[in-house]
Parts: sequence; structure tokens; C-alpha cells
Amino acid sequence: MASKQGSPVRDKAEWLLQFAVMSLVTPRNFRRLRREAHRWLDPDGARPLELGELRDVQAHIQGGLKALRRKQPWEHRVQGRHVLLSGAKGLHGPLSRRVETLGPSDRYVINAMDVLTEVGDRLRTCKRPGCGRAFIAVKRQEHCIDCAKAVQTARVASWRKRNPQRVRDLAHETYVRRKRRESGRRNLKIERRPRKG
Repeated sequence: MASKQGSPVRDKAEWLLQFAVMSLVTPRNFRRLRREAHRWLDPDGARPLELGELRDVQAHIQGGLKALRRKQPWEHRVQGRHVLLSGAKGLHGPLSRRVETLGPSDRYVINAMDVLTEVGDRLRTCKRPGCGRAFIAVKRQEHCIDCAKAVQTARVASWRKRNPQRVRDLAHETYVRRKRRESGRRNLKIERRPRKG
């Protein structure tokens, strides 16, 4: 489910946004998602989550994204401890942090919040009316990938409708280039057929 390229944080965030909207209904989907969620959101955890726990995590993420869209804080109350671990050489080695919670699903939610925090201002909401889906933007991207494709298709169709002669000219130029390449004759001339009607 993760993309083939990009940074680990971006891949993790994209997986997280896909996870937030997908179905956990079938046992096959659940088994796969259970492994992926464990790998992406709690690799150091003791065990993968059960179906009910995974649904709770998904509901928390959905609720959190909904709150953020409304410009409200995403809050998640947990009972736990924030632990700072010394490195191999004490203070001379790199320190690492860990959140220890009573419920394993709390770690998943906290880690999801951390991932989205790391993504920063690239986490955006699709501006196409009726969508509102969260996505990780590339540069100035304003639409999620599905809406971007639909917007581009509509833009091209509109241009083609406004410029029918230019569309025919481009099609003819492409045809001539292909025929020249196939025949090996660079100066091959192909007359245009008169239009019917």
C-alpha cells in the first residue's frame, strides 16, 4: 500500500491516510492491515492489534482528521508514561524516546499523530467541492490524486471543445510523424483529407 518512492515519513503518512478511509470488513483485509499497522505505527510493540482495537484506532484517526479540518485540536487522552532512554554511551550516545501506555492501541494513535506532525504543512485537504479528503501534497498541490485526475480530465475536455481545429491539427501532425518514422522518409508529405459534411 505504501508508495514506491519518497521519504519514509511521507510513505508512512500516505499509508495512514489510506488506512483512515478503508474498510476492515473482510478477514483477509484485516490480516493484511493488522500486519501493516503494526509495521507502520508500532514496530516496537509487543503484538499486532485485534480487530476491535484496530477499528478503535481507525475511528480515533478519522475523528482527529475531522477535528483538524474544522480547525479544532485533535485530542487523545491516554494513561501512560513518556520515557527517555539513554544511548549506548549514556549521554554521549543518541537518546531515544518511548511512550508506554496501558492500552496498545493508544501507542498506535500517538504514533499516528506524530507522523502527521512530521509531515507538517504538506498535510492538506482537497479543495474540490464535495471531496474534503486529506492528502500529502507535493509542492503547491491543491487536490487529492483522484480529484486532480478528474480536474485535469475536465480541463482537457473543455479545451478540446473550445479548440476543435487545433485538436484536428495536432492529430494530423502526430499521424504524419508516425508515418515518417515508419517509412524512414523524413520529407514524406501527407495531404489532409477533406472533411465530410
